[in-house]
Amino acid sequence: MTAVPKPKKVHKSSDAPKLTEEDFEEIGEKINEALEFSNEVEITTYHQKQFDSAKGVVTNADGQTGKLTMRVGYEEIKININSIVSIK
Repeated sequence: MTAVPKPKKVHKSSDAPKLTEEDFEEIGEKINEALEFSNEVEITTYHQKQFDSAKGVVTNADGQTGKLTMRVGYEEIKININSIVSIK
């Protein structure tokens, strides 16, 4: 009986942007500034291999649950803080 070789493992490369410690600090500072002054900001997130952006006013940031609440028009949306890529 001949041995059948096992197929090689294929490692999927992630398309997710790699953020540095400085990027995380900058995002945190901008979130704090938006909360303090009620500025309108545009948040870009990366989730399920897609970039999404939302523009509105940050109303709450909960570090315990990792959720950011943002008012966009008349509705409030919740964003996972760990999926945030940039804030403008």
